[in-house]
Amino acid sequence: MLSDAAFSEFAHLAGLWGMRAALPLLLAAICVSDLRVRRIPNYLVFTGLIAAFGWQTFGAAGAGLFAAGAPGAIGSASALSGAGAAFAGFLVLYLTRTVGAGDVKLMAMLGAFFGLEALPGLVLLVFLAGGVLVALRLFDRARRRAVFANLQLIVFGRLAALGGGVGPQFDPRTDSADRMPFAFAISGGALLLGVLQLIGVSA
Repeated sequence: MLSDAAFSEFAHLAGLWGMRAALPLLLAAICVSDLRVRRIPNYLVFTGLIAAFGWQTFGAAGAGLFAAGAPGAIGSASALSGAGAAFAGFLVLYLTRTVGAGDVKLMAMLGAFFGLEALPGLVLLVFLAGGVLVALRLFDRARRRAVFANLQLIVFGRLAALGGGVGPQFDPRTDSADRMPFAFAISGGALLLGVLQLIGVSA
C-alpha cells in the first residue's frame, strides 16, 4: 500500500510526464495538418488550451511544466496572462498579414503552457526557428525564386504606400507562391524552450 505522500508524488509525476509527452504529440499533429492542408485545426488548439489550463489549475504547484527544479503547475492566472499576451502580440502580426490566424491561436495555446514569464524566450526561439527554416528552404532554387518574388512585391507595396499611392498588395495567407507552414517554427521554438528549461539553461 502506498502512503498518502507516496501516492500524491506518484500522481504528480504521472500528470507531469503525461503533459510533457502530450504537448510534443499535439504539436506534431498540428504541424502535419499545417503541412498537408495549410491550416491549423481549431479542435487541436482548443484541446491544447483545455489541457494547459486544466494542468495549470489542478496540477501540483511548481515552477513550470519543463522546469529543471520544482517542476509543476504555475497556476491558472499565469497561464491566462501568458495566453493573453501571446494572443495579443501575434494578433498584431496577423493584422499586418505576417502570420495566419491559426498561428495566433497556436501561440496563445503555448502561452498557456509556458506562462507569461517564459513568453519572451518563447517568442525569440520561435523566430530563430523560423529563420532557420527559411534559410533551409532557400537551398531549393524554385522556392528561392518564389521568396525573392514575394519580397519584391512587399517592398514595392511599401514604397508605393509611403509615396501616398496604392501599390501591389501582398497577403501571405492567399498570395504567397511558397508559404512556409509557420506551425513548424512555432512548435520548434516551443520544444527547444522546453529542452532548455529541462536542462536548466532557460527559466
